[in-house]
Amino acid sequence: MSRLERKVLSLAENLPPGRLLELAPGRGLLAAELAGLGHEVDALDIHPENFVAPRDRVRLMAGNLDEPLPFDDSTYDTVVCCEGIEHLEHQYRFARELARVLKPGGILILTTPNINNAASRLRYLLTGFYALATRPSSEYKRDRRIEHIYPLTFWQLRHILHTSGLIIEKVTTDHLRKSSIFLAVLYPLSFLATLRAMSKEGEERQRKVNYEIARQMHSAPLFFGRTQIILARKNRPT
Repeated sequence: MSRLERKVLSLAENLPPGRLLELAPGRGLLAAELAGLGHEVDALDIHPENFVAPRDRVRLMAGNLDEPLPFDDSTYDTVVCCEGIEHLEHQYRFARELARVLKPGGILILTTPNINNAASRLRYLLTGFYALATRPSSEYKRDRRIEHIYPLTFWQLRHILHTSGLIIEKVTTDHLRKSSIFLAVLYPLSFLATLRAMSKEGEERQRKVNYEIARQMHSAPLFFGRTQIILARKNRPT
């Protein structure tokens, strides 16, 4: 397994066994390990032929994440999606689907490339492209496995999840990038500039939220990390 998959597995180890859905599982190595933790695992991928892990404990099916998920409401205790959302055309609709298939109080573990880190910000200043999205996607040939058509900043990802009823509880990463750590001198200036920009919000409630977002954006996982790893919980009915 990759370092990212091992990090996700370590998060899942703290969850009670239950029904778990992995979306875009790729080769299926993480899905097999999740099943080994006692979860009842379903998996869905646009290219199920790439799944090579043993299928005796994982129910695999074909599906497109840009379409409605073929599962009933409130089916899963946990949903895992590694490096999938940046490939999608309809990210808000996807988040609403995640919330729909999760049980109230259920957990989402979602990862996506971290374009918030200091090295990625510098790359964008110099080239107009974030890290891991270093050139335009082809207008002539489409490969859904590798195209990052919509890389997300943290504040965009937070908005997508929170407005869909999925509230972020933890932000972490799989690896601190040396190239970002070397740019730590920019940290104070970035934090102050971000606070200044966000302080112009006219709505009092949102100003308080903006301060929380600024702190999250300048946490070590996001300012220096390679991957955004988000653990969110579905709101329970009030």
